[in-house]
Amino acid sequence: MKKILTTILLTCASLSVTLAQTETTSFDVDGIKVIFKPTVKEIINVRMYYRGGVNNYPASQAGIETFALEATNECGTKKYSGNVYRDLSDKYGVNVGSEAEYDYGNIQMECVSKYFSQGWDLFTEAIVNPVFDAGEVELLRSKIIAKIKEQQSNPDKRVEQLLLQSAFEGTPYATDPNGTEEIMSKLTAADLKTYYTSLLNKNRMFIVVAGKISKEELIAKIKASFAGLPSKPYTPVTLQEPIWNDYKVVKEDRSLQTNYINAIMNAPAYNSPDYIPYRVGISALGGSLFSEIRTRLNLSYDPGTYSVMQQMPYGIMYVSTTNPKEAVLAMNREVKKVLGYGLSPEGLQHIKSSFITSNYIKQQSTASITGSLGLSEILGGWQIAEDLPKEIEKVTTEQINQALYKYVVGLRWSYLGDPQKAAETADAFKKVIRND
Repeated sequence: MKKILTTILLTCASLSVTLAQTETTSFDVDGIKVIFKPTVKEIINVRMYYRGGVNNYPASQAGIETFALEATNECGTKKYSGNVYRDLSDKYGVNVGSEAEYDYGNIQMECVSKYFSQGWDLFTEAIVNPVFDAGEVELLRSKIIAKIKEQQSNPDKRVEQLLLQSAFEGTPYATDPNGTEEIMSKLTAADLKTYYTSLLNKNRMFIVVAGKISKEELIAKIKASFAGLPSKPYTPVTLQEPIWNDYKVVKEDRSLQTNYINAIMNAPAYNSPDYIPYRVGISALGGSLFSEIRTRLNLSYDPGTYSVMQQMPYGIMYVSTTNPKEAVLAMNREVKKVLGYGLSPEGLQHIKSSFITSNYIKQQSTASITGSLGLSEILGGWQIAEDLPKEIEKVTTEQINQALYKYVVGLRWSYLGDPQKAAETADAFKKVIRND
């Protein structure tokens, strides 16, 4: 018995040590906030975040952050030319990339722990010493413009873009962070350098790291690389989300056999008590849409919903169909039904299980870990991402039904496709979804 008890105690102690070693923490290194998630994975992912997103530049420079951040690792640095930088990335299997979204931008690096020193060197060169070589900038410009054209021709992307520009008119979110062909054609290497330099401010930057590395090694790397970055006053912009309590539609004619339709709904802030209930509720609505529109009516291959967490959050319904009028009528019926009758306890348990399973699957990737922690930090605090599974487990059907009824007060639509069928669908877009 004594032997068994000793084994149990040792196992518990080992488990406690393991949990402590993989617990997410945050700390300050020379004025830069660091969020650190140690793991046993050999893949290390590091992201440098820059706060602000589309609030950092005027609409006349839409896309400049996307262009500038990509240029840091595509157009050479003081230490490496563009070709040498790419060769070293390939040699050591280091992936350095960037993204620019509505609320933030980041530069990330991923590599195996064996080559972390080489990966860190390329990562820090891109952040601290980009040179924006004019020749390389021109090559990158061609790639970016080609991507913009591709998105314009992609119906799913274009119908979403139409909706956001219309729904957020008069706000910073009407500016597409990907930019336009016209604006991207005019931005110079000097413009990119000036803009990127303005982002280098410890008070608007933070680092997220996940992988097999010690805290001590990480602190030493950050001190050596980023101690000299400037520290200037920075006040985040406070945004007020518009309220969509009406029924409007924006249309773009396309000669397509399939018509693409999106609808946008209000949503709670990421750090609101309503966030988890709303997110689960939107997922439930997606299940209802799929069951009705795909399975019963056979109007669409893949209808559904998703929620987008930003400083101005929203929910989306989407469908692609050859019969837009019947599809829109069905979407309205399902929204009205969910708002009227709510979610059943059985449905809630199924959704909870799916959410929690999906969350743990995402945690298998260090890139997913740094991405979710970074987004949470931007929107209210990295701890929210850590607490997500247990908060989902606690949510009730009453909370979900109340959240949906509170925020889904109207629908703004976008339509891409046959103009004749759009005209036939006009009355369906105006159907009221609430009984009050």
